[in-house]
Amino acid sequence: MMHEQNMMNLNGVDIGISKIELNRSELLVIDKSCKYCLKVYVMYDWKYINSIKVGETKDIDFNEYCLSENNESALIWPVKSQVEKISDDSICFHMAFEDLSDSIAYMNKRGCFDVEINSLEVKVLVDYNDCAEGFISYNF
Repeated sequence: MMHEQNMMNLNGVDIGISKIELNRSELLVIDKSCKYCLKVYVMYDWKYINSIKVGETKDIDFNEYCLSENNESALIWPVKSQVEKISDDSICFHMAFEDLSDSIAYMNKRGCFDVEINSLEVKVLVDYNDCAEGFISYNF
């Protein structure tokens, strides 16, 4: 897997990726500091994802997108949510979230994060050959 193509940008700043996990239910992307985590619930869309042809990119709105800061969560909705089939064995998830300060739904008592979140962009490549029993985990 070419991990240098993976990216996680928060408010326009590259915060890196320390871990990517994909299982039947969810895609999990954790930043380098382990402070931020994007969880995307992909369970209901596998049939559609698997139908994408090599070289094709499809817009897919997943069931739920959850951004966490220090294990405190918020629901967010993307302006872009795409899946590209790179090869028979590889797919790329690419999501972009903009104007989040107006649309984020915090699920903590404070009703905010430590940092005001305006934008988030995540792009991760996953190789099906690395999958063992329906679970993929990459650590960087």
